[in-house]
Amino acid sequence: MVGSRGVRSNGQPDMFGRGSPDDPGAPGQPAAPGGAAPAGAAAAPAADDEVAPGRRTFGAATDDDAGADDRLVLGDSAAVAAAWPPASLDAIYVDPPFGTGTVRRGRGAAYRDRPDATDDPDAFVAWLMPWLDASRQALRATGSLFVHLDWRAVHYVKVALDRVFGRGCFAGELVWCYAVGGKSRRGFGRKHDTILWYGRGADWAFYPDQVRVPRRGGSHMRVVTGDDGRPVQEKTDRKTGRVYRYPVDAGKVPEDWWTDVETLNHSDAERTGWPSQKPERLLERVIAAVTRPGDRVADWFAGSGTTAAVAQRLGRGFVVADREPAAIATCVRRLTAQGRALAAAGAPPPALDVTVAAARPDDDRAARRG
Repeated sequence: MVGSRGVRSNGQPDMFGRGSPDDPGAPGQPAAPGGAAPAGAAAAPAADDEVAPGRRTFGAATDDDAGADDRLVLGDSAAVAAAWPPASLDAIYVDPPFGTGTVRRGRGAAYRDRPDATDDPDAFVAWLMPWLDASRQALRATGSLFVHLDWRAVHYVKVALDRVFGRGCFAGELVWCYAVGGKSRRGFGRKHDTILWYGRGADWAFYPDQVRVPRRGGSHMRVVTGDDGRPVQEKTDRKTGRVYRYPVDAGKVPEDWWTDVETLNHSDAERTGWPSQKPERLLERVIAAVTRPGDRVADWFAGSGTTAAVAQRLGRGFVVADREPAAIATCVRRLTAQGRALAAAGAPPPALDVTVAAARPDDDRAARRG
């Protein structure tokens, strides 16, 4: 429920407004991040590029549970990030436009990929800074930020993140390798993206047992039978004579270069039609590495909604935002379908609160790539 000061009955700020507590499906007048209500905020029939504000439930959720709602916001995502309560998020993943200067087109959706920042990494970093600064403030002390980039600006953004978070909070550089795509006649094919990982503080959360992968055969280690009869990979340190043994069926924590997650092809069932959509397996690993069920994650460039879909399925709460109506419409369809499937399987997710927030008249921020 929403109190007179814009705070839910459980103490969570109601930042962008919701419908009447007596009619959760009603959109009401969602408030802009700055406090002013946007004109014409009433609900309209949702088309492919239109989003009807309101609360979608998948089980027995009531308005008293609204503080646990998952949030999907159409509007200025930098303002959403800046207004989010400090120290309240456990992980943030952002996959911003890469500054290619092109219009990215998918099956029924398209977006402009920062043409004004093409070949100007300094301009790109300056454009991205509001989200980086706001993310640091929104993360808990043990939270993590992941910034997904390619070769065009990753080195410049790394320097900026060192300044915002501190070099001691750099947790790692994840290299996502893939094979799909074109080849180059002038050099090696560019077949990887880089995900920069920073902790809010030096004591960031990490749950290695949640991201283990199978051990590969054919390594330099010999395979022997353990005392319990199970196969064990074994090696002996030549200098010290120490024997290292690794149960095969226990798997291992993956390295920071990932070759086992391929990009989506055109026939993949996950495909939503959104350009450069990222595979759920990629986000599964990122989210599982640093969060537990019940934690909350965010994505300020929602795109096709991959972050939200993975969070919903893994039992993590989420807030995602995007300025593109087509992106939010895609997210609504995807999350509603999955939410109903989870409810039918006996595990209904929290309600989905869809909000339309005001965007600045000069807001030219492009939608996220993934």
